[in-house]
Amino acid sequence: MDRLSQLSQAIREREEYKDVQKLFHSLCKQLKEFEEMKIKQWEASVEENTEEKLNQFLLVKEDSDVIPEGILSVNFDPVLVRLLREVKYLLLLDIEVPERAQKLYEKVDIYRTQSGNLDLIVNMYNDILATLLPVEKPLLRDRIKSMNECLQPGIETLRWNSDTIDQFIAQAMLLVTEVDELVKKMKENIRQMLEKMKKWEKPLFERKNKPSQPDDLEQVHSAAVMGRHEDIRQDSKEILRLMKETTDAIRPDKKSLEWLAYVDYVNTLIIEGITRGIDGSMRGLAENINIQLNQQSGKAAIFDVSISLIEREVVFDPQIRSTG
Repeated sequence: MDRLSQLSQAIREREEYKDVQKLFHSLCKQLKEFEEMKIKQWEASVEENTEEKLNQFLLVKEDSDVIPEGILSVNFDPVLVRLLREVKYLLLLDIEVPERAQKLYEKVDIYRTQSGNLDLIVNMYNDILATLLPVEKPLLRDRIKSMNECLQPGIETLRWNSDTIDQFIAQAMLLVTEVDELVKKMKENIRQMLEKMKKWEKPLFERKNKPSQPDDLEQVHSAAVMGRHEDIRQDSKEILRLMKETTDAIRPDKKSLEWLAYVDYVNTLIIEGITRGIDGSMRGLAENINIQLNQQSGKAAIFDVSISLIEREVVFDPQIRSTG
């Protein structure tokens, strides 16, 4: 219409132009009325939804196959999230919003911080309960009970319009973070133990690129065995240190069945590590003396053996004899 209004007077006096002008003003009026109607509907929904949604509890617990205690989630309604976003853009458009929506938007940073912190808390809580093994959970039974008691007000009492939300979040964050760090410490110590035992799986028998003398090979192999024994001794000291760290962190009753079961669990991991180490060396040796694999790979012989016929006797050099 701005372009059309710049046309000559003769064109602007024609009926066609006047019809277009009427149509334009009619469309603008309809769009304005439509916008006002939508804003009024939105304002009505603000009045209807705000109080109801803010009256919901902070947290909700749902049944879960993974977590017997139930999975926690933050109960900040998506309607409120959408409402806060809509208020933001309406204000950017200089459109007046209802007083209730304005007051709600004034606390947008508070709600964002509170819901964000609660997300961190419930994520740690759910991760703790989902990752603890059956042999680990009994050791933390009292701490898990304390977490549940601490979080219970958020499930049954505190609502988004309550005054003590920040105190609740601070207390819950402190307790859940402490348990989360303890669980991570336990898991990390076990991971380091397994990592150390992983080195034991490297085969002890090392094959050279050319044949060796039996005495030389035995000397190299004996040195490798001694080195492996030393590695296991040093790694065992480190495993004991890691176990002590876990003990100091949990502070268990060392005579309790729960702690004895955990010690058995760690012992089982160590036995499995030793077993995999033996298995790795035996498999490596079996592959090195497998005729078919050696022929396929074209590896050099382990020994050079000469055969001589001396006084009707077959003599091997180096000597080959039965050890049975």
